[in-house]
Parts: sequence; C-alpha cells; structure tokens
Amino acid sequence: MMKVHTRRIVHRLIKPAIWRWHACREVERLSDADFRSLFPFHQDPNEFLQDFHEATRLRFFFHPRNKKDFFLSLLTQAQPYEDVLSDAQDVIENRFEAFGSGKIHLGETINWQRDFSSGKIWPLKHLTDSELLDIGQPSDIKVVWEINRFHQAWWLGKAYWATQNEEYARKFGELVEGWIAKNPVGRGPNWSIAMEVAIRACNWIAGYYFFCDSKSLSEGFWQKFLKSLYAHGRYIESHLEYAKRNGNHVLADIVGLLSLGIFFRSAPFGAGWAQWGAAALQEEMETQVYPDGVNYEKSIGYHRLVLELFYTAAILCRRNKIPLRERFLKRLEKMFEFVLAYTRPDGSAPVVGDADDARLFQFSVHEDFNDHRHALSIGALLFDRADFRSSVDRFTQDALWLFGGEGFEKHQRLQASATPSLSRDFPDGGYYVMCGDATHVFVDAGDIGMLGRGGHGHNDTFSFELWCDGSPLIVDSGTYTYSADTYTRGEFRRTQAHNALTVDKTEIADFSGLWSIRADDTRPRVLIWKSGADCDVLEAEHSAYMALPSRISHRRRFELIKSPFSFILTDALQGAGSHLLESFLHFAPHVSVELAGAQKAIARNENGRYIITISRGEFSLRETWYSRSYGVRERNKTLTITLNSILPAEIKITLQRNDPTDSAKS
Repeated sequence: MMKVHTRRIVHRLIKPAIWRWHACREVERLSDADFRSLFPFHQDPNEFLQDFHEATRLRFFFHPRNKKDFFLSLLTQAQPYEDVLSDAQDVIENRFEAFGSGKIHLGETINWQRDFSSGKIWPLKHLTDSELLDIGQPSDIKVVWEINRFHQAWWLGKAYWATQNEEYARKFGELVEGWIAKNPVGRGPNWSIAMEVAIRACNWIAGYYFFCDSKSLSEGFWQKFLKSLYAHGRYIESHLEYAKRNGNHVLADIVGLLSLGIFFRSAPFGAGWAQWGAAALQEEMETQVYPDGVNYEKSIGYHRLVLELFYTAAILCRRNKIPLRERFLKRLEKMFEFVLAYTRPDGSAPVVGDADDARLFQFSVHEDFNDHRHALSIGALLFDRADFRSSVDRFTQDALWLFGGEGFEKHQRLQASATPSLSRDFPDGGYYVMCGDATHVFVDAGDIGMLGRGGHGHNDTFSFELWCDGSPLIVDSGTYTYSADTYTRGEFRRTQAHNALTVDKTEIADFSGLWSIRADDTRPRVLIWKSGADCDVLEAEHSAYMALPSRISHRRRFELIKSPFSFILTDALQGAGSHLLESFLHFAPHVSVELAGAQKAIARNENGRYIITISRGEFSLRETWYSRSYGVRERNKTLTITLNSILPAEIKITLQRNDPTDSAKS
C-alpha cells in the first residue's frame, strides 16, 4: 500500500511539477538538429527521414507496402467504399460529429479548444481539474477531446489508400500542422491529461503509416510531426495517471507510451519507453481485471475500452517480438470470453455502468458503440477461437487494420458454426448471464466497482437487463452525460435509475464527486447459482441497507424458466419496523407499457406481449429517460412497485410471455 501511495504522489504531484518548471521548456526549445541527434541515424534532414522510415516501416500493424489490390479489396468487405470516401470528405470539409450532435461544420479553421456544442473555449494555459471540467456550466470538455483524439487520421488514411488522391494527405498535414501551431506544448485543454495525449499519439502514429510515402508532405512537415510526437511521449511519462485505484486512464497512458516507444525504438529513450510500457501493461492486467476476465470498473462500456487497449498493445508487442507473460494472455482471453457471454443474439451489449463511447481507434464514423463484436473478431484471431469467430457475421475493420491480409486468411480458416448461447457466471466480477430460448438476462450481483471507489460503476447491485424475442425489453437507464449536467449525471447513477430496489428512498451508496462513492457497503454474497436446461436460478444478498437503524438485509432471487418463458424476481427483506419499499422496471424506448390493474401490467414490443404481475404492493407508471450512448437520451416507460410494509417482507414479480391472440389479454 505504501508503494502505491508513493507512486501516486510521484506521478500525480512531483513529476508534473518538474514538467512545468523544467521539462516542458526543454521540450519546447529542442531544435530539429538536437532531436535528430537522439537517434543513431544520418543527421542530414533528408537522410535522417529515410533512415527513420526504413527503421520503423514494419513496427506498426500496417505499412504502405500493404496497399495492394488484395488488401484494398478486403477494405471494401469491411466497410462500403462509398462510406470510406464519405467519412474522408467530411474531414476535408471540417465537418465533425460527436455524441449525437449530428454533423457540425467547424469553420474554415478549426478552433481546437472549443466545445462546438456550447461555444465554450478553454484558455491556453495550465488548467486545474475544476477549470477543465467547468462544473455547473453546460460545456463538455469531452466534445473538445473527441475532435483532438484525431480518429480522423484513419478516415483520411483509408480514403488515401483507396484512391491515391493526394488531397487526403494534404488535409492530414494541414490538420496536424494547424494543431501543433494552436496547441503549444503543455498548455490548454488538449495537454491537460495524459490519456488524451496518449490516444492522440496513437492515432498520429497510424497517420504516419498511412501517409509516410506521400509526395505532398514535406521533409519539414515530418520533422515537425516527429518532434511533436516526442513531446507527446515526454508529457505522458511526466503525467502518468496513477491513483489509489488505477483505471482506464493510466492504462491508456501506458499504451500510448508503449506505442511511442516502439515507434521510436531506434533511440534509447524509445527503447526505454517500450520496455517500461510492456512491464506496466502486464501489471495493470493484474490490477484492473479479475481472474474471470471482468474489468473491475464494473462498466460494460469501459470493459470494451480497456479490452481494446490491452489487445491493441498485445498485438503490437507480438509484432515487435516483445514477450508478454502467459498469465497476461490467459486473462486477456478471459476478457474476450466475458464479451462473448454478455453479447446478445442481435449483437447488442447491455448498457450497464458508465459509457462514454470511447475508442482508442475509431475506424469509422458509423460504428455502433453498443455492438462489441468487433472485439470478438480480434479475439478469434489472437486465440484461434472459433466460438468468437461464430459470433461475428463479417470480417471487421478492426481485424483488417490490426492483422491485415493474413488476418483475413486466418479468419476464413476458422470454422464458424452456430453455437448456442450459454448461461455463464463471472463470480469475481459479480456478473451472471442467464440464457434461454430467445432470452438473455444479464445480472449485476457484484459490488459497485474499483474495490470500493465506485469508478464507472453505478448504484446497480442486483439490477439486470432482459433481452427477449429479438430486442431489449427491460434495460438499464445508461449514462447520458458527465460534467455538462452534474444533476442529471447523478440521476442516471442512482439506484432508482436501475432495475433494483430501494428502502426508504435510500441510495445503496452515497456519491462523492462525478466518478466515486464515499464507501461501498453492499458486500454482495451469492447464495445459489444453478444453470440447467430448463431453468437458471441466482440468489444473492447485499448489506447496503444494514446501515439503516433497522439493519435491513436485502436478498434477491432471479429465476429464468426457459420453456415456456417466464422470469421471476423475488425480493426478501429482513429487519424491523415499517418501511417504504420501491422496486423499478425500466423498459426499452420501443416498448409500450400499460397498467391493467393495481398489480398487473402489460408490455409490448414488435415481437411479443408480456404480462407482469406482482404478489404485493401496487404498480405505477411514469416516463423516464434512457440513454443508449453518451450525449443522447430518449423517453421510456418505467414501472414502479410501491409497498409500505412491516419487515420482514417479500415481493414477487413475475413476467411471462403471452400470445397476443389469447383471449385473456382483455
């Protein structure tokens, strides 16, 4: 513990202070000649670039020599040719979109510090956390960061390779030079946290491999580009985001510095970054991922991001013959197994915990952030897993750009076969998956996240999502926003925003800031887990309400009857005195819900009709908000079961599929 505390102080206080007082100026004043002298290459600028190109040409996932007809034909399989050109044309015309904004024209010259949704412009200075988040104002720093992550390098690069039109290379050069000119090292929002610097660096490296043989980009441009990437690395190593509980931020820092280290491996500083990055990567796997493969931040969206960071780095290490321990690879494979388990038959993923749609590499503007099968396509190739391959209906862009033509050939060799969805338990992470005939239930029976810090987990212990007959039926409310609306941020995290139960309107944990809680007293314990051909049963209890004067324990039993389908929830509360019990069921926006009595409701979607009944209490129906992706929300219906009762008490909720032609529907 003392080691963790000391490292946090060094990396969050001492090294950033040294950066501001000394290292930043040193990097700013570094001349082109001094930068070239760091490498064992010819020092003549033109010869230096030739040496650099030759030394680095095979270090990334692809290189211009891959621009052969076969490779480009694969691209058209992974993404329609028209979409490739459309994505790039939007970049040419400075049209961007982020978090449901629709396409926005950013002007003839991009203001890299401006949130185009609110108009807020962050100053070019060292920014404190409070200045950065701008709490209480409608601005969202994430909008700024999204543009500055430079995913557009991929959209331009793919179009350039497909057409050889130098306009795309010139636009990449224009954007990079404009960015460097308007973002002095160490100042402003885009030099505020290492994660953003790291993601941008990784995407710039991709841009290098797309455009390094372009005749439109000058020797002077590449000198400036490489020197700025060096500054990115120096910034990251001085601002590593170590914390009491490390999360995806420090992992992104590590992957960024590892990638830069491999890119600059010919120089001693690059070799050092690569060596350190590989070791730190493996350490974070042990810290952030449970043995069953679940990321400890307790968020499905962030599990996917963390998995992408790990597998991208693992593939890069393999390509550059940097060994990774078998223990690391085994746990990485387990992470893919968790994705396979939570992926529903239509390819969608549950919206559990925070989700901000983050990617390291966003290969296309048109990605569905709630479809994580792209990750399974990577897992199939990394681990020769036909079951991962079977879950994906195509050769994905992710597999194409990280594995190339060889990946396509391997993808074709893996024998895809229809595999039934299987119920699975992930006891370390606290997640349970129940699968039946056209049903998929995802249950959170674990803690809130990050070993008591909360992180990107919500107050959702004993909440669940129910997918049935082709689409989601009962859903988590989602995330919607972070700093732009702190009140709404809290509302989406609350217990009542989940398919859970509250006692006397008490939260299962008190919030402390936007991404943490004061303490996690849930201490969940699974009592029964049984999975069979006809029925799955999960029973667990938590202690969050033991802090109340009556010392109340909550036990919930989940039963999935597979044929004919029914789903039964039984809540049992032990304690003393009279209490207000409220249980919530949030329905997907496309589901219509109506009351058919005090203890009966009917839900309908396009494929089914469902009868919901309760043993005690009374139903009420209201409109609430559902957010499928960051920045986007829509109206949905929520059923609330209300019961004032002396404890002990029990409430049983039964949901059954009903034939709409059944005369009983009246």
